[in-house]
Amino acid sequence: MRIRVKKSAAVATAALALAVAAPGTADATPLPGYAHRTVTAGGSTFELNLLATPTVLPSSGGTVVVAGAGYNRAQGIFLAFCAIPDAVRPGDPATYTTLPTPCLGGREAKDGSARRITDTATGTPGITLPYGPGGSFVTTLTIRPQLADGVECDAGVRCAIVTRADFTATGDRSYDQYIPVSFRR
Repeated sequence: MRIRVKKSAAVATAALALAVAAPGTADATPLPGYAHRTVTAGGSTFELNLLATPTVLPSSGGTVVVAGAGYNRAQGIFLAFCAIPDAVRPGDPATYTTLPTPCLGGREAKDGSARRITDTATGTPGITLPYGPGGSFVTTLTIRPQLADGVECDAGVRCAIVTRADFTATGDRSYDQYIPVSFRR
C-alpha cells in the first residue's frame, strides 16, 4: 500500500506540474481533477493549483491523492471533501461566495478524510501537515459519499475536494477551490 501511495503521489505531482504549465485553465470549464485561481494577499500574488486523482470513485468511496502548489504559506488551509454550495460553479471563483459545507468529518489521524495544511500552528499529528516548498503539499484523502445524515453525494448533492482558508480566516473565500468528485452507482 505504501508503494502504491508513493507512486500515486509521484503521478499526481507530475500531473500537477503539467497542469500548472497549461495556459488558459482558469476558466469556468475546469479540467477534470484540476483547479486553479490567482490570489493576491499582503502585496504578493499566489497562483493556487490543486490536483486530485481519481475523481470518479466506487460507490462505497475510496482514496484520492491530492497535490497543491502555489499556496500562501502565511495562510493555513483546510483540505476536505464537502458539498458544493448551490450558487458555486467549480472553475468560476466569482461564484465562491459561500462556505463549503457540510464536509466529511475528519478529526482522527487514522480517518484521513480531511487535512489542515499550515506552517504557522500546531495541530493533530497526521491531520495537520506543513507546506512544502513553494506552498506545496501532497497527501491523500479517504472519502465516501455520505457526508452527514441525509446528505449524500450524487443523490441531488454535488460534492468536491475543497481547499479553503482555515479557522484563522474562515470568512475569506479567496482560498476556496473545488474539484468535483462523483461515485459510480
